[in-house]
Amino acid sequence: MEIHKPKAAHNLHEFLVEIGTITCGILIALGLEQAVTNFDWARKVTETRTALGLELAENLSKAEVRVRLNACMDQRLDTLSRIVDQAARSGALPPLPRPAIPPYYSWGSGVWSSALSSQSASHLPVDQLRAYSRLYQLIDRISVAEPKEEAAWTVLYGLAGPGRPFDANDARLYRQAIGEARELNGLISGFGVRVEQQVAADHLPYDLAEYRLRSVRGLAGARLTCGAPTGVPPATYGAAPAEDFAVHAETHPVT
Repeated sequence: MEIHKPKAAHNLHEFLVEIGTITCGILIALGLEQAVTNFDWARKVTETRTALGLELAENLSKAEVRVRLNACMDQRLDTLSRIVDQAARSGALPPLPRPAIPPYYSWGSGVWSSALSSQSASHLPVDQLRAYSRLYQLIDRISVAEPKEEAAWTVLYGLAGPGRPFDANDARLYRQAIGEARELNGLISGFGVRVEQQVAADHLPYDLAEYRLRSVRGLAGARLTCGAPTGVPPATYGAAPAEDFAVHAETHPVT
């Protein structure tokens, strides 16, 4: 194979032409590379927006359920408070069925976390990026409050049973749990309202069909029975909110 050495420029004109050709080639290559990069980021941002729309629809439907249940949960706690007060006066706790508890959810933030770690979120408009950040701060507050609320209702499940003596220490324990459950119900419902307001104020897009479907399912399964506990009291004490969760999961598979 014969290798030809590059010819040296004989004058300034040829030198400038050669430099210009090389420069144009470099600029074209850089431009094409940037175009490919921009196209790739545009695709990733579109996928991120779609995924965020689904995650937001799910969270928004859960927030709606908690907001709708707010007054009902207060009525349930009012009823339990009266039962505790009466038992403290009489010294005897009557037979009580398991109290209906609020629904507990896994609040989604995985898509947002992934968008932040992959830097897809940084390619969103600044106003939208700030709006999502504010929204997920509210969702984080709900996620932190729900396990505490579940713990308070686990204590309140100690009221369910066939009837037993009741003293001042019992009254103190259950009044504290009622107060904690009431506070946490208010916080979760209030932050649920804020989630709805934030989405509306910042015009954050979400999958409307997914939202409607999950809202209907959530409200249908939320046991909107306010007031006194109903059902048959357990034969012994020691009931817990999640005691039948495995059976419930098996009979209601994920689809």
